Amino acid sequence: MVQTIQPQALALVILFPAMSTLMVGLRTWSRYLMKQFYWDDALVLLAWALAVAYAGVCYKWIKVEHFGYHVWDIPKPSVHTEILAQQLNMAQQLLYNPVLCIVKASVIIFLLRLGDLRRRVRWPLLALFWFNLGHMISVFFAALTQCLPIHMYWDHYKTDRVVNGQVVNPHYHCFEEEDFSLTTAGLAIFTDVLILCIPIVMMWNLRMPLGSKFAVGIVLSLGWTVTAVSIVRFKIFYDYWQGDNPDPTYSLGTTISGIETNVAIITSCGPAMKALITHFWPKFFGGSHDVHSGDVYYSSGGYEMNSRTAWKSATRSTHSHIDPSGSTAEIGERGGVANSQEVITSYDSHKAIKSGLGNDSLVVENMPSSAKG
Repeated sequence: MVQTIQPQALALVILFPAMSTLMVGLRTWSRYLMKQFYWDDALVLLAWALAVAYAGVCYKWIKVEHFGYHVWDIPKPSVHTEILAQQLNMAQQLLYNPVLCIVKASVIIFLLRLGDLRRRVRWPLLALFWFNLGHMISVFFAALTQCLPIHMYWDHYKTDRVVNGQVVNPHYHCFEEEDFSLTTAGLAIFTDVLILCIPIVMMWNLRMPLGSKFAVGIVLSLGWTVTAVSIVRFKIFYDYWQGDNPDPTYSLGTTISGIETNVAIITSCGPAMKALITHFWPKFFGGSHDVHSGDVYYSSGGYEMNSRTAWKSATRSTHSHIDPSGSTAEIGERGGVANSQEVITSYDSHKAIKSGLGNDSLVVENMPSSAKG
């Protein structure tokens, strides 16, 4: 009887998109409850749609290439099958990198939306945003044109000839796929690490209860999980290109790219999940404690899409009272209750650090004009 692990591979291809679908659904629900929708949310929805498309292509590719079977049990493919497999491979390459880059753009916009105006935070984020955009565009077109003319990436099987053990075909030219694959994988890890260092800088000078600081830090740094998966993917690709495995098709490694993209989407929804949990369990993240900042100033940010409940108090003084239940009544200059939400705050009228459903994050209003990075 032929031994196979293909069902397990196909299950992984389906499982992780299903998990990301659940998380994106919960994120969208939290935005609905907030009556707010931001550009980072729109980008995550776009990335999710591309990830679902990638899963469909990957599922078909695994079936066509007989991944999950021992190499000696796989029948010799026809030219038509090889062409189809290469077309599916190309489609995966064109979908994979944009998903990751769009998720990273979403994370960067979210961090910018926190409103930290210090130069050591804002400028690196802006630089990373444009670098990430350039990386997405350049890798997309590099993958598309790795063989010229483009169609020869799959059609070369029709005209390839073997001479002295070497494939010879004067009708096209391709650059080295191994170098391209490993270089782009390495760049993805590099940008992951850079982006994930920013929340550490943002949290560094905040004084709050250790439990709250730890919880917020975890929420903002969930992307380290993606970096770990990216490193595993790099190792799998490196081993594949080394050609040391005599049975490369009997492996679950072909699912790693889909796992990586969906884990990226899942972790990017972390802050929204914090907001959703806080909505139903206000004290879950220590909402009844006071928080004080050092020299860190935040202001409520933009990047919002037609929000009906956007913050409009960034130019007025704010005082917040926290009762034992963890709820707050925010009082503005004009008097009266302006908003009620779960907030972690100080009593300084110029600094109110908040973490609630309406903000996802840490916000300080009325930032003094002298705040510098």
